Amino acid sequence: MSFTTEVVTNAGRFAAIQPAWQQLWESSGSHIFQSHAWIAGWLGGVRGRREIKLQIALAWDGDRLGGAMPCAVHRRSGLRVLTWAAQLFSDYCDCLLDPAHATAAMPVLWSALHRFGGFDLVSLQQIRPDAKCREFLDRIARDGRQLQPGDREERCMRIENQWPNGEAFFRSLNKKGRNNHTRGKRILTELGGEVEFRCIEQLDNSDALIDEIMRLKELWLRANDPTSPLLDADGPVLRSVLDHACQSGLAKLFVLECGGRIAAASVNFVYSGRMEAYFTAYDPMFDRASPGTILIVEYARWSFDRGLCHVDFLRGAEAFKFRMANAETLLSSFTGARTLMGKVAVSGHRWLARRRQRQDTVSDTPPEELETAG
Repeated sequence: MSFTTEVVTNAGRFAAIQPAWQQLWESSGSHIFQSHAWIAGWLGGVRGRREIKLQIALAWDGDRLGGAMPCAVHRRSGLRVLTWAAQLFSDYCDCLLDPAHATAAMPVLWSALHRFGGFDLVSLQQIRPDAKCREFLDRIARDGRQLQPGDREERCMRIENQWPNGEAFFRSLNKKGRNNHTRGKRILTELGGEVEFRCIEQLDNSDALIDEIMRLKELWLRANDPTSPLLDADGPVLRSVLDHACQSGLAKLFVLECGGRIAAASVNFVYSGRMEAYFTAYDPMFDRASPGTILIVEYARWSFDRGLCHVDFLRGAEAFKFRMANAETLLSSFTGARTLMGKVAVSGHRWLARRRQRQDTVSDTPPEELETAG
């Protein structure tokens, strides 16, 4: 297979290839994080930020798109770092590859990015074991010249469907879990009135609801994580991503209301027989009832009533995920240096890491052993 390559560096060209991108996204069975709407939302959010530059490699078979590696270059501390496009906001990062030509397209995409240049370092994160790019990146990393396995690993927890319906799932929870769910609903009623769970599927006029979910999340962050970048420049980017995701037809809003007021809400994606729970917020007024946990149980019941294969909690180490999940996926990363400046930075990072490790070893050693060693 002979491909023609192109590297897209501006939003106008990316918008122009939307039909070809969409066709490839559908045929490759990819995640929403590689969809045109997702990346377009991120692009809209970072518009005007001079430290970020789009850099997407394409492999064309005539007028048919055979592969895409959606990347961007971020300038950090004077270094240019190649990452996935929208990497910070995406839970699963990958390439788009035509299943019929995946083996041939991946080397072409990687080569096109390297020839184009414009970056010193590579930092590709959130890569699943079954990612379309994974076999190729593993092979490159074994060579060691352009990439190495990164030191960043993350766990994604999920509930794999093992039940005929949602009620059977609920009955499979332990007695404490079922009792907490019932008790939480009772507390909600005492705090605010009638409790209602809703799935909102038509999101054409969802701006006010998204505004409220973002407001609740901001309240939580200011109280619990005041240094979060979502309270600064990344907040508008997330909002743009959510707006585009809601317009894609893949998003649904799950809402738990108490007396007509939102107690908890979640922006989830439902497609290809699965659910991915992306963005959740709750009202601190109802904290005593654990409304977020109630909402999770309710949308899991909804999912399994419809025969979805799993509910994926995506990234994050929140305690509820470990309590409720019965399966997990380990995400990996890859790093590398392309220029001399990049190689110097990598060497410096490794030296600092070794130094910290030695200091940690010394601090963990009992005093009597240090005296003996001396």
